[in-house]
Amino acid sequence: MAASAVLVPIAIHLWNRRQGKTVKVGSLRWLEPSASKRWSSIRLSDIWLLVLRCLILLLLAVALAKPVWEGAPTTQQARKAIFISPELLHSTALRSIKPIVDALLQRGYTLHRYTPAFEVIPTEDWQVLSNNPTDSIVSSGNHWGLLPALAQQYEQAQDSVWLFTSDQQRHFQGIPAPLQENIRWVPVAFESNTHWVQAAYTLSIDSLLLITGQSTREGTKFNAVKVAALAREANINGKSVRLAMQRDSLTAQWGNSAPQTVAIQKEPLRIGIAHDKAQQAEVRYLQAAVQAISPYTGVPIETHIITTTTQPDTAATWLFWLNGGEVPGSWLGQVQEKGTKLWVQSASEPVPITAQLAASGIERIRIHQLAATGIANSKAGINPGEASTVWLTTAGEPLLVVQPLGLGKIYQFRSGFNPVWSQLGQSAQLPELLLSLLLPQQAASNYDARALDETQLKSTVVQPLSKKDKSEKQQYSLIPWLVFLAFLLFLADRLITSKRKTA
Repeated sequence: MAASAVLVPIAIHLWNRRQGKTVKVGSLRWLEPSASKRWSSIRLSDIWLLVLRCLILLLLAVALAKPVWEGAPTTQQARKAIFISPELLHSTALRSIKPIVDALLQRGYTLHRYTPAFEVIPTEDWQVLSNNPTDSIVSSGNHWGLLPALAQQYEQAQDSVWLFTSDQQRHFQGIPAPLQENIRWVPVAFESNTHWVQAAYTLSIDSLLLITGQSTREGTKFNAVKVAALAREANINGKSVRLAMQRDSLTAQWGNSAPQTVAIQKEPLRIGIAHDKAQQAEVRYLQAAVQAISPYTGVPIETHIITTTTQPDTAATWLFWLNGGEVPGSWLGQVQEKGTKLWVQSASEPVPITAQLAASGIERIRIHQLAATGIANSKAGINPGEASTVWLTTAGEPLLVVQPLGLGKIYQFRSGFNPVWSQLGQSAQLPELLLSLLLPQQAASNYDARALDETQLKSTVVQPLSKKDKSEKQQYSLIPWLVFLAFLLFLADRLITSKRKTA
């Protein structure tokens, strides 16, 4: 329809043909005109000017049709990479994945460490590590936490990533992250048997009580061993360990492992408990778990019920606030200034949940209810961004979180010990769970060799890619170019017309 507009300049061109004026001169003006039979014919003049004007209209008509030009697909080259976690790189389990990694390297894959910087592993370093692997303890690493950053770097559907990590649960912190389809995660079974000193206590002038830990894939256990204060060597859990005492500290070393130094405690562990009427039953479960820890470890533990909530037990190493009210400022002050540990269990706003305690060993401990999050105290000076998860449910909900406050820490427990809240109070694992908190030693988490349940690993490998394939054809509009060309032809038409008028 728009192209039919070319008829307009043709009609105007023909209409504008002006007849020549007859001028009679001399004796011709006395002659009478006579009719002559002649065929008149239509003759076009200025043909190129007509074509120019028609072309302008044709260009505008094509522009109205919104034409586009399809370019070649802008497919980006697929990226192929292999990532290996640090604890796997420094273990004899590396032999099990060496053939797969070598085959992938021959297919053009690049090799990287699974760390926040994703460093490239040179070929020479890989040959040294894989040909002579040795077992060494690597404490750092959060495999779930690094997944989003890894997915961001390999966001194309055609990218291919192989991720090799151990299945040790201490390297899986926080909430499981979704896994892209182009990332193939291979958890490697990690066989490890670690030993360490959890704590040391003075029993008498010439003897010490050592709380030692032993961890395997199946679980972690602690033993109490009495040794002479001046002993230079001892046999613990069937393993020979070298000892060295220096004033208030003890250094222990198993075999060729790195030496470990712990402080020697000289006072019994004192625990203060304050509760309201609603949580009176919780105290019985808590006291039973603590009483099981004392004979098991040999560490003297004293528990005291605090009748007044205005002043805490100033001699207590741990304070338990089993109360729905606000934590008193004096309690928070003792945490901040003396380094006391505070356990807050408010039992407020319970919400039903069907989940289990994650990484709880062989026994499945069900969690029935969760309380509201956050410690409601405006004077606490607590930064929620500094909180970290200690216990986690299989649904990804934090069960026990810890936040630093001055020299001490505040633990918030979001459930309870009685059967209405959870199965924790009836579980034989509760003393073991509380042991790592009441008798803390930083090395305990470093030596934890327990394996994460396979079902918890599989639950993260479900999410599809969120990015579209970038190999689509690019389309470019031709309208600006057509209008620009029509404008140039219009200028040419005006220039030619103006020159003819002046001629």
